[in-house]
Formats: sequence, C-alpha cells, structure tokens
Amino acid sequence: MQTPEYLDTCTDYLLGMFDSLQTSIAEDLARRIIKTGTLTDTAEYQAKRAQHAGALLQDTAEKVAAMSGLTDQEIMRLFTEAGITNMENDAQPLLKAGYDIDLRLSPAMSAQLEAEVAKTQGDMRNLTMTTGATVTGQYLEATNLAYMKVSSGAFTYYDAIAEAIRQSAKEGSFVNYTSGARSRMDVAIRRSVLTGVNQTCGKLTEAYSAELGAEYYEVSAHSGARESHAFWQGRVYKIEGHAPGYPNFRDTTHYGDGNGLCGWNCRHSFYPYWPGISKPAYTKEKLDWYKAKRFEYNGEKLTDYECSQIQRAYERKIRESKRILASYDAAIKADPGSLTAKSLEDKFKAESAALKSTEAEMKEFCKQTNRKPDSKRTQVVAHMDGEGRIVNFGRSPSMKAVWANRKATK
Repeated sequence: MQTPEYLDTCTDYLLGMFDSLQTSIAEDLARRIIKTGTLTDTAEYQAKRAQHAGALLQDTAEKVAAMSGLTDQEIMRLFTEAGITNMENDAQPLLKAGYDIDLRLSPAMSAQLEAEVAKTQGDMRNLTMTTGATVTGQYLEATNLAYMKVSSGAFTYYDAIAEAIRQSAKEGSFVNYTSGARSRMDVAIRRSVLTGVNQTCGKLTEAYSAELGAEYYEVSAHSGARESHAFWQGRVYKIEGHAPGYPNFRDTTHYGDGNGLCGWNCRHSFYPYWPGISKPAYTKEKLDWYKAKRFEYNGEKLTDYECSQIQRAYERKIRESKRILASYDAAIKADPGSLTAKSLEDKFKAESAALKSTEAEMKEFCKQTNRKPDSKRTQVVAHMDGEGRIVNFGRSPSMKAVWANRKATK
C-alpha cells in the first residue's frame, strides 16, 4: 500500500515537466497571434495564417517529442519506487511481529510492474499526441474570432489581439478523448499517472497477499476524502466472502471500478491485515473526525474535502493568471516598441494586479482554515532545483509581474 500523502504528491515533478510544455506552447501561440499581422480577409493574410498554423504544428510536435523521452524515464522511476515501497509497507505487520519475510519482487510481480509501466507510458503518448492539432485549432479559432471582433467595429485591433492571446492562454492545452470529451492536459496527466500508480500498487498488493496467504485487507483513510469513499475508508474487509464484522472487500469498496477504491484520482490504498497480529490503524472517532465540519471560513463551517475544493479552485485560477502573463510577456517581446506591445503592457499590469489579489485571497482562506498554500500546485514552467525542490514560474515574467503590480497599486 501507499500512503494518501505519497499518492497526493507523487506526480508533482511530472506535472512540473508538463507545465513547462504547456507554457512553452502558450508562449509560442501568443507570438504567432501577434505576428499574424493586420486582421483582414486578403489572400496575403490567409497565407500568413496558414504559414503560422503549420509552423505552430511543427514546433508543438517537436516539443512533445522532446518531452516524451523524459516522461518515459520519470514514469519508470515513479512506478519502480512506488512498487518497492508498496511491498515494504505491506510487510510491516509481519516484520514487526518477528516473521522472516522476503521483500523482493517475485518474477510475476516484476512482470506486472513492467507491464503497467509500459501501459502508462503509452497512455501518456496518447494523451499528448493530439496536442499539436489542438493548439493549431486554437490559433485559427483565436485569429478568426479577433477578425470578427474588429470587423464588427465593437473592438479595436489591439483589444481583439489582447483578448485572443488571453483566451488562448486561459484555455491552455487540452486533451481530446475518442468519446468526444476533453480535459486540460495537466488534469488528464495527473489523473492518468496517479490512477496508474495506485492501481499498479493494488495489483502488487493482491499478488503479494496471495503469496503470504492473507485473507483480509485493511483500507487506508485520509481527511478530505470524497463522500462516496469516506463511507468505506479505514475499515478491514474479507478478501473472499464475508466474516462476522468483516464485509466483502470488492462488494463494499467497488475495487476495480473507476469510481471505487484505486479508481480515478483515488488516494486510498489497501494492504494485508492479520487478525491477532495487525493493529487497526483507524478508530471510529478518527474516521468521524476526518468527515466533520471542523473548519470555518467567513463564518461558514466546512469539511476538509470542501476546503480542498475551494483551495484547488484558487490554485487553478493562479496557474491560469501565470500562463496569461507568460503569454503576454512573449507577445510583447515578439513585437517590442509597437502599439500592440504597449497595449499588451497595460493588460500585463492589470493581470498582475489580479494575480496578486487572488494570491492574497487564497492566503487569507488558508489562514482562516489552518491550511498551507501548496506552491507545487500554483507553479507554471516548474522544474527541480539542485536540491530536488520544485521551483518556479519563470524568473522573467514573475519579477515583471511583481513590479507591474507595485506600479498599478501606487
């Protein structure tokens, strides 16, 4: 099993890598929009749009290809680390009781791990392979909309260009599914990898438990669990059939279903439980405390889960603002000194002030609810420093935003 804390943070570095890809694409998109030129329906303008769309597609494909090798390496490292620590955690009750347990992955377990790594690597390639076409569509849609706004007479050229850049950065990179659904790339990546890691650990736990002859599982618990999962978390279950006081594992937790244990974005796991040897990890009082409305924000009582949803919304808004600022900055540098660049500088100042306002609101929310701001979830263009810490939002646009906000608030 893996702890909820580990599952909550295990994808952070991978997401940092994709933040870099997303922001690089957004900046390239902004540069292409501003370099398209005067918004007209002439053949020259249409040819220039086609040229930029083709170049954007090629540049994006190259960025995605360069990222693929790094992604494969990170997934292999992450799954191997998770698999080994998962087995060590599963064996703890017997080790503490003095049993001699082999902590090596069996050939069958190693083969299972390798298969899951290959599957997730393939999933990542499938998620990113449509990025080029999606971004090209964004560029054409943005310039079309800008042209329509200018033609209507309701918008100036500069406002139309600024809004096209803003909207493109706000949307970010999307993943299109064969079902017709779409999801933001960072959301799709985290969901896919987190789910893959947890399901792999679940399969290794099943194999290891079978080797040891385990008949019971205990399911982990954590504060902030979604309501449908809070019902079954932190309890002991019979693996096959039922026993007095021990309901059936799969029937109760829906293990194996997307909405159940180890399903989509689930941070719960399970591990072998030995009656008479293992000690239950959670009391009823602890589980009730996890679900209680014990936080207060502006006079309203909230559960940990409700608080987490509010904080995630703030974090998404901050990341969005940072992508917009990075895109404005790229467009300004692509056409320095122009009237368009000067107009974008005003937009940059306004967005900087909005970013600082959102950051202040989230800080106050965290203060009232006794939560910690999670810098990893507000980073853009994140990367690791020499000490392994995730750092960022690009020094240039970040410092520029700070100074723009100071000027705007004077």
